[in-house]
Amino acid sequence: MKRTFALAGLGLAALQALPVAAKEGDTLRPFVSYTRYYDSNLFRLDESEYGLVQEKSDQYGVLSAGVNVDWQPGRQRVTAVASKSLVRFQNNTHLDYDGSDYQLRWNWRLGNHWSGQVGATESVTQSSFSDLVGLQINNQVTRENRFASADWQFHPRWSAGVGAATAKASNSTAQQAPLDYEDSSVSATLGYTTPKGSKLRGQVRKVDGEYPNRPITYVDRLYTQTEYNLLADWSLTGKLIARGRIGYTQRENDTQSQRDFSGVTGRITADYSPTGKTILTWALYREIANSDDLNATYQVNTGTSLGAAWQMTSRTTLRASGSYENRSFEGDTGLIIPGLVQRDDDTLSGTLSLSYSPVPMATINIGVQAGRRDSNIPANDYKFHSVFVSVRADF
Repeated sequence: MKRTFALAGLGLAALQALPVAAKEGDTLRPFVSYTRYYDSNLFRLDESEYGLVQEKSDQYGVLSAGVNVDWQPGRQRVTAVASKSLVRFQNNTHLDYDGSDYQLRWNWRLGNHWSGQVGATESVTQSSFSDLVGLQINNQVTRENRFASADWQFHPRWSAGVGAATAKASNSTAQQAPLDYEDSSVSATLGYTTPKGSKLRGQVRKVDGEYPNRPITYVDRLYTQTEYNLLADWSLTGKLIARGRIGYTQRENDTQSQRDFSGVTGRITADYSPTGKTILTWALYREIANSDDLNATYQVNTGTSLGAAWQMTSRTTLRASGSYENRSFEGDTGLIIPGLVQRDDDTLSGTLSLSYSPVPMATINIGVQAGRRDSNIPANDYKFHSVFVSVRADF
């Protein structure tokens, strides 16, 4: 409890040091928040593995502070986020860590026909224990992204664009080092804007990736991925807005052709506001992702999610969400291990929360969450439920 009081004291000190509430349109918006969690199955263990840990449940607190920047000199716009988080566990203190999130974006415009974006992001977060599959380690992932794009509006209805980006992920522990990756991508788009403002774009994107720390058993450390996508931002009615990406993805490894992938991928999202106080959000997707599973070289994630928010009063909002995802671990590794099958996981989760703003600058949030995973490998099953309470102040 002394650790909790120390965190709370740090939060109060930060509150007292910050200026009075900022007005709408201010360039700098500092914030501070504290969230307390209880989790019934922190390490996402199957019931048969409960005896492997002394305490399968735990409480932990997250104290965050930072600043949002929104600067608009003329037709340019620069946005930035800088925040630090202190995560402290009550029982599993070896999991304590300090996280961070830095983002910088410049939405630039030159004349009436040229626009684009330049930016960079960097974050440090702890690996999800559901992805660690029973490993009780404090693994932190540092993700770095750099990106730039340019669009040319050569006709009132037509535009063309190019983009380039790099991404890098580094893990702090030797067990997760094989997941480290670096990739670079380039893309080209051709877009059309309808008379009502909806946008359609065709895109070709190519990615070159590398896994520098994969063990020799994986053989393949390099891959090339090519995507042919149709992108859309569609305003169907004043209350319904849809966005989508559907395309064909080809992924080729540097040596083993049986590990390649080709197929349809995409994501569709929609926001529907039946009234001024309610909003529904829905998503449906099928995407390829990287995998370090011993018997797979990639995974195909297929899922859907639904969320709802209802502004009960001017100060109170009720939110609910649910999601389902299937992860199919695929790609022939060439390894012949008797009795080892490729994983296939189904994950279901839901959240219910209530937020209250006693004053415009502060929000109190309380909620519950529950979830489960069913796998064809029984040791990967889990069930959990959690409760959280948070307080946030924006200045």
